[in-house]
Amino acid sequence: MASGTLPTSNVPHDLGYKVATRLASDLFSGAYRPGDLLPKEVDLVDAFRVSRASVRSGLQTLVSLGIVRRQSGQGTVVTEYRDWNVLDPMVTGWMSQYANPHPEFLREIYEFRRSTEPFIAALAARRATARDLANVEEAFLAMERALEGTDGAKSALDLPEFSISDVEFHAAIYRATHNLVWAQLAHILRPSILLVIRKSNDTAEELRDSLERHRKLMECIRLRQPEAAFDAAVSVMERTGLDLGLRSGDDTDLLPRSLEKT
Repeated sequence: MASGTLPTSNVPHDLGYKVATRLASDLFSGAYRPGDLLPKEVDLVDAFRVSRASVRSGLQTLVSLGIVRRQSGQGTVVTEYRDWNVLDPMVTGWMSQYANPHPEFLREIYEFRRSTEPFIAALAARRATARDLANVEEAFLAMERALEGTDGAKSALDLPEFSISDVEFHAAIYRATHNLVWAQLAHILRPSILLVIRKSNDTAEELRDSLERHRKLMECIRLRQPEAAFDAAVSVMERTGLDLGLRSGDDTDLLPRSLEKT
């Protein structure tokens, strides 16, 4: 059962948000799985030491995000992952902070990136401005600096920096398309992309291989080579898939190997 006293507040909405966040930490860490029942309202009141109104407000927040549903006579049920609104900034924030998700959840985030980022890279190769290219390079150099201190194993100091810079690298490419939807999507997806990267980045050897693939992608965009950028982005995602434990060939059906000119 969820536990832990919440900070007191005179603002019911604020307490409701804290209830939702505390439950989200249990939901995203896997303490509750799809189909599970959450504790009864009265038990949550006792566990969190808040009013029933605050508990209901917190539960309603989770309902609105598709994470749980209220069933008359049964209680509050955790929904299937596919029903969760993973593009909501609140959900993606919880995801990156608390998630220890089912492998299928990671795979679906990866599948989205694997099927779209090559096209995004190709578009960026056509549209990137000098400032866009500088942003991509800045993120790449930050990844490179983070790697310099590794000693062949995970490091509490450089691995987080490498992962964050990795996200910034991809976000810069999204923005370089100068497409409003892709640019906004990079912002919304940032926490979920970070989650996949954290799960895939491992040893210094793997990080060096990943860095080299990112270097090739950056160069293809800089040289205005859309088809080469497409293939380089596929290579980056193949490294991610390998590190996530996907079998070779698992994702070959996600997109064509060639790019139609538009």
